[in-house]
Amino acid sequence: MKTKGIIIGLSLALCLIAFFMRDWFLNFFTSEIIGESFLFNDSQSLSQQIFPTLIFVFSFGIIPFLYLFVRNYCKISSTKNQVLSLLIIIGSASIFFGMRVIYLKYRVAQLRDLLKRAEFTSDADIPGINYQDMHLEPYLMASVLIGCLLSLIIFKKSSNQRVL
Repeated sequence: MKTKGIIIGLSLALCLIAFFMRDWFLNFFTSEIIGESFLFNDSQSLSQQIFPTLIFVFSFGIIPFLYLFVRNYCKISSTKNQVLSLLIIIGSASIFFGMRVIYLKYRVAQLRDLLKRAEFTSDADIPGINYQDMHLEPYLMASVLIGCLLSLIIFKKSSNQRVL
């Protein structure tokens, strides 16, 4: 019972941290993709910001629950394996989200190169990729869930080998 209380408290703390760092986090990755700073304050209406914000906050808040699910489902008892399962969830989320950022950066460079060859001379005339087309929040959520699946596969397979 004490563990579940700690998990809920940690999840709420991560949600609160994610809520306050969302603009910085997305501004950092958006400027990395586009190559220029991006402001989130007045760029979208409130109704378009609520759902992505909830997905972003939920992506961080669900990590302790996914860890608890993996730990209970695979019956992980050693501290080393528990830390390893948490690192697999967070590490794979970072890797898959990073792959999305690299892909978008490549697409923007490809688009700019194509438009420059089409005789657009100044960089100001060349359109970029819109923030709404990046879909960073859903990819962050999907990468966290993929990390949980990888952790489940790895530790369920290792627990099956110990039984045989």
